[in-house]
Amino acid sequence: MRNRTRTLGGFHRVGVTLLVALIFSAAPPNLAAAQDDEETAVTIPAGATVESLFKDFLHYARIGRFTMADAYAKALLEHPDLDPVAVLEVASKDRDSVKTLLTIIENSTIGERAARVLKLIQQGEFERRRDKERIRANITRLAGDPQQEHFAKQHLIDSGEYAAPELVQTLLDDTKKDLWPRVVMALPQMGKGMVNPFVQALRVTDDDVRLHIIKALGEIGYHQAVPYLQMLMADENLPESTKMAARQAIDRIQVVSGRPVEGDCAEQFYKLAVKYNNEDASVRADARLDSANVWYWDSDSQALTPIVVPRRLFGPVMAMRCCQEALTQQADKAEANALWLAANIRREDRLGLNVESGDPDEMGEPDPTRLENFPRALYFTQAAGPMYAHMVLERAVADRDAAVALGAIEALRITAGETSLVGTEDYKQPLVQALQFPNLKVRTRAALALGAALPKSPFAGSHLVVPVLANALSLEGTPEMLVIDANESDLNRLMDELRGTGARVIGEKSFYRGISRAREEFRALSAIFVSTDIADPGLVAAMNALRSEFAHAMVPVIIVAKPEQALLAEEVASLDEYADFIDAGVGEQELTAALDALNARVGNQRLDPDLALSMALEAADTLRRIAEDGRTVFNFAQAEPALIGALTSPNQELQITCASVLALAPTRTAQRAIAHVAMDDANTETLRVSVFASLAESAKNHGNLLEDGQIIRLIEIGRDDEDLVIRTAASEALGAMNLKTSRASDIIRKYYNE
Repeated sequence: MRNRTRTLGGFHRVGVTLLVALIFSAAPPNLAAAQDDEETAVTIPAGATVESLFKDFLHYARIGRFTMADAYAKALLEHPDLDPVAVLEVASKDRDSVKTLLTIIENSTIGERAARVLKLIQQGEFERRRDKERIRANITRLAGDPQQEHFAKQHLIDSGEYAAPELVQTLLDDTKKDLWPRVVMALPQMGKGMVNPFVQALRVTDDDVRLHIIKALGEIGYHQAVPYLQMLMADENLPESTKMAARQAIDRIQVVSGRPVEGDCAEQFYKLAVKYNNEDASVRADARLDSANVWYWDSDSQALTPIVVPRRLFGPVMAMRCCQEALTQQADKAEANALWLAANIRREDRLGLNVESGDPDEMGEPDPTRLENFPRALYFTQAAGPMYAHMVLERAVADRDAAVALGAIEALRITAGETSLVGTEDYKQPLVQALQFPNLKVRTRAALALGAALPKSPFAGSHLVVPVLANALSLEGTPEMLVIDANESDLNRLMDELRGTGARVIGEKSFYRGISRAREEFRALSAIFVSTDIADPGLVAAMNALRSEFAHAMVPVIIVAKPEQALLAEEVASLDEYADFIDAGVGEQELTAALDALNARVGNQRLDPDLALSMALEAADTLRRIAEDGRTVFNFAQAEPALIGALTSPNQELQITCASVLALAPTRTAQRAIAHVAMDDANTETLRVSVFASLAESAKNHGNLLEDGQIIRLIEIGRDDEDLVIRTAASEALGAMNLKTSRASDIIRKYYNE
């Protein structure tokens, strides 16, 4: 599977061949190539310690005795005295231990336990970094001799942001004045990790401590401190010395970073919010950790406090926070308002909530940065009004963020009428652009919103609405997958494996032929499985061509690595957010697991049958409203073939709804298709009665458009059917036909002798 090194801690990837050479070069040739084929149970020595188990695990792994290594790893992980910090200390004594673990994870049968050991080491590193007693001891050691001071400072730098509260508290503690000079000297050397807590600590009431923090931020030299320093400069309640220090710190940041500061405080906060929202490398949370700190200043206790959030929430939460600061400085800054709304929708999606719902009782993962009873994202977006919802959607389209797009479209659907939904204004164009969004659900929701507005005047893209609605009628929730493999045998095997999951699958040896078929045969491409050995174009060119098409920009791609091509697969996948890779030869379970993991990582929601049916019904209802209105800009006739096709849907509710829509179509094909369903004895009584009613409506609206044979059949049913309910329903349709021939009297004459 792809990117284990990333998900297990963000270590830099190194070529597998090189790693193997580095790790196994010291082992005797006969052992380095050994394969562990032992069948006997492994006996772990009694009284084995955490240290001995770790060392033995690495030893046996390095010589290829994987059964032995796995047994020692299992014993290590189950040891009663297991302590992550202790494992970290043991691992630190062997400088190649992490490299060994990475290679084992990628290239052995014991990768799962090796990954757990690596995770344990990272946990130990994390726990040691945040150990308050250790941090306090190192602050005290700053007052020692030069060597003690040097090592104490290095340990504090290693602790990073976790050292910030204790450093600030030391400067506020009059009993520790002897440490102040050393702490003040150390602050600027603490590095980037200190910026987030330090900018919050600028709220400290002690002017001297604030001046030290300001100077430290200037020397650290990161731009994310600039708006907070600008905020100090604009505070009328602060002394001139503070404002001057803030100005000097900003000047210093420009020198250290080599980049000028452009824009006022509100603009700088907005720019910082954009970086957090985009999860820019300069501000994103530590990828090695599962959680991140959002820092706050407690004005009562005059102390820094962190709120721990899942790492995936850090970017949205910090973006919202910076937007709020920008709006505090400039209340009418529209782009900051819109970005706050967008980040809030993304935050809610990452909590596992339905962004199209405003239900306050829906449960997702908790967000400790929000107050109790914090309203749903939809509440804020709909309250802001259509203009802001359009702005949110514009950002979502640019970012290809399906969740944010869905939240914005739902707000527009609820709040916007024709005049605020469509028009020539630039800010209204994202909704039309969403009709071609790479995500099927977004396309459909956009069409539903535009269709429901019943616009009377043409607008750019209006011709796309009915085709998208028509496409929604055939949604089933069945995954549609494309397989591209240069080897016919492998191609057929992969197709068979995927069909075993219930997916609809097509396959080709050629990339271009496969994509062409997918456009013609599929409603919504769910995934592509492509092998590394394809040619004309090769894998890299094929991926570039795929992503150059807007409709395919977010299609999940699983790269199937053929023998000796694992590095190619990994490198190509590492450059594409919506791609992952697997080894060739895996089975159905591994294929679906890989796709599920990729979809989970990028936030793709599978279009399940219930959701597909719901959208199909909404599309049919919207088409009926368009047809009933009769004055909209939309060409209802474009949907007729899809409506007729939906009459064969396995879902009776959809059949009934589509028949009611077709009753408004003034064509022979529509009326005859309705009659075919109504007069089919194989259909249920409920379906037939409802569709006969639609046939009657069609006849009332457009007269008799049936074939002679259908008229004869309709009279037979209305006269002779054994089911009186069916006979009555048919008679309604027959009467609506207003036949001019003697056939209309057949029913009366049947009862002549009674």
